[in-house]
Amino acid sequence: MRRIGILGGSFNPVHSGHLRLAIEVAEALRPERIDLVPCAVPPHKEGHDLLPFGLRLSLLRAAVRPFAALAVNALEGGRSGPSYTWDTLHAYRAAEPEAAPFFILGGEDFEMLPHWHRGLELPRIADFVVVPRAGSGPEAFRAALSARWPDAVPLPPEPGGMAHPAPRLSQGTERHLLPGGPYGDTMLTFLPLPRLDISASLLRGKWLRGADIRLLVPDDVDSLLRAHADEVRRCWMSAAGTPQATAPRPGCRPPCPSGPSKAPPKDAPCE
Repeated sequence: MRRIGILGGSFNPVHSGHLRLAIEVAEALRPERIDLVPCAVPPHKEGHDLLPFGLRLSLLRAAVRPFAALAVNALEGGRSGPSYTWDTLHAYRAAEPEAAPFFILGGEDFEMLPHWHRGLELPRIADFVVVPRAGSGPEAFRAALSARWPDAVPLPPEPGGMAHPAPRLSQGTERHLLPGGPYGDTMLTFLPLPRLDISASLLRGKWLRGADIRLLVPDDVDSLLRAHADEVRRCWMSAAGTPQATAPRPGCRPPCPSGPSKAPPKDAPCE
């Protein structure tokens, strides 16, 4: 069965950390492809500094162009309402029923799944690949499994004729089979990978100060940000120096409407 990796996020902007993560997972697990899926309306972010979806999509397409294993899926742009992972995974299942999708996220986001929209059900509708991030390692992964998915069965580290093959597993990889999902059994994998400590918020601040962000983003992304400098500045400046209650600047309409002070369910793991 074909395997398709899904790396979701705001990608505001896409940077080298996102790309290296996708490439490392692709080299370790050898899926048919890994899709980078930009959120249109991130449920967990105010959105007052979010670049328009079309521009983030263009940045992503420019970023993945050199990499045959990476692709971009714009499905969130055609859907109204918050970009919930629950809906995204079901959309993948409907669009490619013969494929086995797996969702990539950092360890700290895996621990926070109960706070996502239908988060406890998410690992039962697709495979999950959890990577170290923000100090969250294998112990936290095991603790989360024990607390929230106690029926997950640990599997040997080496593949051997299983329905979920995992080629080139690195030392420290852990796999657990979660039975009884609506699409069949799913696999929860902890995959130790090197990590680049780059954040989109760091890049936004550097860009606004006129700092050089080359090597932190692909050259084509840097060029596109320069080409759309006025629009980018309007959006990112609205967060850098303007209170959230201030009306949005022209050309930078926030995708998420303001609402009650209670935070919406967190979703879309990558910044």
